[in-house]
Amino acid sequence: MKIEDIESAKKIYEETEIPRELHGMVSNLIENDRKKRNGKHGKSSKHAEKKPDTENVISIEKTRRRKHYMLKRTAAAAAAITVLFTAGLNVNEAFAETAASLPVIGELAKVLTVRSYHGGEGDYNIDMEIPAIESAGSGAITDTEFTDKINKEIEKISDEYMAQAKAQFEDYKEAFFATGGTEEEWNDRKMDIIIDYDIKYQNNPVLSLELKTAKGWVAADEERHYYNLDLSTDRELKLEDVLGEDWREICNSETDRQIKEQIAADNSLSYFGYGDNELTAEKFTTVDEDTDFYINAEGKVVLVFPEYSIAPGYMGVREFVVGDMRTVAE
Repeated sequence: MKIEDIESAKKIYEETEIPRELHGMVSNLIENDRKKRNGKHGKSSKHAEKKPDTENVISIEKTRRRKHYMLKRTAAAAAAITVLFTAGLNVNEAFAETAASLPVIGELAKVLTVRSYHGGEGDYNIDMEIPAIESAGSGAITDTEFTDKINKEIEKISDEYMAQAKAQFEDYKEAFFATGGTEEEWNDRKMDIIIDYDIKYQNNPVLSLELKTAKGWVAADEERHYYNLDLSTDRELKLEDVLGEDWREICNSETDRQIKEQIAADNSLSYFGYGDNELTAEKFTTVDEDTDFYINAEGKVVLVFPEYSIAPGYMGVREFVVGDMRTVAE
């Protein structure tokens, strides 16, 4: 390897941020280690029938320290691998294509940033993080057609949103000058384009992923797309899967209750068909199979209503926590 290649790799390593999934991975390692130790030694000393002798106490403590030391080394190694792996995906197209054929390392490669860009580009300020999903079930890669389909959809949504945003801004710019606007007046006008994602929930076999697109210039708007996946069966989860056969009643009653509660607590809030908007025809009535949702970090199901769907635009996207996720295998 050439010296300049080594220096380039070092610079990439130093400048690359630690991926967001690493924290969860390290937490899982610590939790698994704790469970293994509890399972090996039985009940804690608080509930033991008799105290171990001094020699056993020393032996257990030495074992605990060795495991703790090894865990720290494992976490550090995982961090280094993740940083270099993500850096390769972001700067090297060939590396990113090759990554798809690599075996999944625990939860490391479940969600990866495969395209990343942050900076100015002509009339645009772009912040872009596009994910790809590499699913695993029982330690082995599942049907790649399932994840490939989702990854292609995410790529399509992202590319089309970027192209649409730029086209809209070009139309606005053309109209601006056509109506007498000057270069001086146009100066510093830029469109902000954001494409990002968030891992809402990740606990085998369930993954809940949010893809968010947003743009801001004369006005701002935001779109969200959700992927709630059962990685053990290669399927997208529906509200019935996570809430049971009474899912519609659960969602409707909780949404209605929370809307009324919010309006009673804050008169600046507004929903179609409620309060001052009581006579409007767009009042929320029911969810359906296409209603967006995700699973939050606490394992609760959260309904998501886009801008203007159940409330005026100034209210933005509305969310309602409606209940605990049931076991998807039930």
